[in-house]
Amino acid sequence: MLNDLSIVVLAKEEYLNILKIIPKLKKYSKDIVLIDGNSNDGTKEFCKKQKIRFYLDNGKGKGAAQRLGARKAKKKNIIFIDGDGAHDLKDIIKINSLLKKFDLVTCSRQTGGSYDLNFSHGFSSAIRASGVIFLVVMLNKLFKKNFTDVLYSLKGISRKNFLNLKTKTNGFSIELDILISSIVKNYKIYELPSRENSRKYGKSKLSTIVGIYFIYYILIRFIKKN
Repeated sequence: MLNDLSIVVLAKEEYLNILKIIPKLKKYSKDIVLIDGNSNDGTKEFCKKQKIRFYLDNGKGKGAAQRLGARKAKKKNIIFIDGDGAHDLKDIIKINSLLKKFDLVTCSRQTGGSYDLNFSHGFSSAIRASGVIFLVVMLNKLFKKNFTDVLYSLKGISRKNFLNLKTKTNGFSIELDILISSIVKNYKIYELPSRENSRKYGKSKLSTIVGIYFIYYILIRFIKKN
């Protein structure tokens, strides 16, 4: 049990996955916060039975949900977990330990392995993998870094440092917002290899077309920085 850790779970229509995730997360932290995107699938009722703090987001998107989760968290450190069941929960201990030395711990599927980011699961998977690689190269080139993944949502940060970032994006670009804002503030960042498994139930809510906005967002942040 990690006494200095809050785990913020972000979910929307992920009831079947939440059933599997929550009991496992309770082994790591006593402070689990679930931020729900107005699901109508029994998630709220399950959290009540499991004595997990449950909050509805404001309908603006994942970024806004993360900020709400951070405000509700009670412990020193926060680890963000998606409710799709794809994250390797064994990495929670590693991430929390690394936060003793680093301001942000972000995870990489490129070095840890991914069910989705490869070229063996059809055209859409190939497009997504290529898109992530392009974004990585672009961000590294502009900000003079050497990351291998810039979009994976499994990450750890102290509550104080997260709130200090003052992130603004509401959608899936929150992952870029956290990373680039940390770069701008000269946070010490560690990239941890982490395996992304296939989701057990449901479908991904991130469309491939959103990648176009990610390119725009990186460029805008670079221009503002300079």
